[in-house]
Amino acid sequence: MFMLFWVVIPAQAQYKILEDKGALDQVHQAIDSIYNLNFDAADPIIAKLEKKLPDYPGLVLLKAFYTNWKYQPIKKGRAAYGRFEAYLQKGIEQSEAMLDKDANNVEATFFLMACHAYLAQLYVNNGQNMKALGEAKYAYKYIKEGFDYTDVNPEFYFSSGIYNYYRERYPEENPFYKSFLWFFRSGDMTEGIRMLQRGSHEAVFTQAECLTYLFHIFLRYENEPEDAMYYARILKNKYPDNLHFTANYIENMMRLNSIGDALPDILLLIDSDKEYDQYLGNIYYGIYLLDHEKKPQKSMEYLKRADQLGDRDGTHDAHHDSMLYLGMGKGFKEMGKRELAMENIKKSIKSAEYSAYRMDAEALLSTF
Repeated sequence: MFMLFWVVIPAQAQYKILEDKGALDQVHQAIDSIYNLNFDAADPIIAKLEKKLPDYPGLVLLKAFYTNWKYQPIKKGRAAYGRFEAYLQKGIEQSEAMLDKDANNVEATFFLMACHAYLAQLYVNNGQNMKALGEAKYAYKYIKEGFDYTDVNPEFYFSSGIYNYYRERYPEENPFYKSFLWFFRSGDMTEGIRMLQRGSHEAVFTQAECLTYLFHIFLRYENEPEDAMYYARILKNKYPDNLHFTANYIENMMRLNSIGDALPDILLLIDSDKEYDQYLGNIYYGIYLLDHEKKPQKSMEYLKRADQLGDRDGTHDAHHDSMLYLGMGKGFKEMGKRELAMENIKKSIKSAEYSAYRMDAEALLSTF
């Protein structure tokens, strides 16, 4: 998941991009182009902004946003990882320089929150837990201030909603972090969801992020696929060329036991020129063959292919691996291969990042 913060600029800022219609339109066009993976359209817009705002932290964050979407997943050891990290560190330096000139510059404070939050997420996604905690502590200092701005600027519903929900929910799913959270004020999951829902209606620049996190929360944490589908469908329809949103929609259909209706979308993933999309497409096609077509042997061909794709250049990710290995466990069970079935179901349990998915695997294991 990726958080777009940079364009949220309070009224106290010296440079008010929200009052610069030309720059505002360019930013909006760039963001929509990036979300729809149309990087050729985004490039000239970013180049124009760079000439106008060469030392502006917001531009660095836009470049980080661009890098994230173009090179997903951002894995340690890849060139994109270093580029993404460098952009964020540069954003911190530029924001601190702004604060040196004006200690009350709220805009600079917001950029610091964004850069540190991005870095925390980057490190979490790469298993660098201690580095993630360090960045989260920095971000927290600035996140607290954002709670005071939601009535002034609806973009702040995103950061405040994310904090409220994940402060309580994330340690429930990831006990490693519990002992470190005494430093952070308590959150409110219900209020967090409410804030994200308001942001999905009222925000401009963070609207897609609010929608994405609402999908993520309802499907993977709350295990309410009917509610999640509302958000998955909006994103898929608005950004049809972004196969990340297509994959989310397929996963949602799978959780609704309606994967048969998602076959055209699954084939889009398989036919993609990106190995990560192919990895996902083969997982979902294997599950489709298993659950909808009732063809376990044929299903296993695609699931094994997904596993092989995952081994290339660190394409595996734990969440989708949990679905992959559960599918293999089901397939082996139906083929009468008990030991292989149990082995893969245990791998699914170990890989699962969310309790709803882990419980599915544990329920299947209990039938042996």
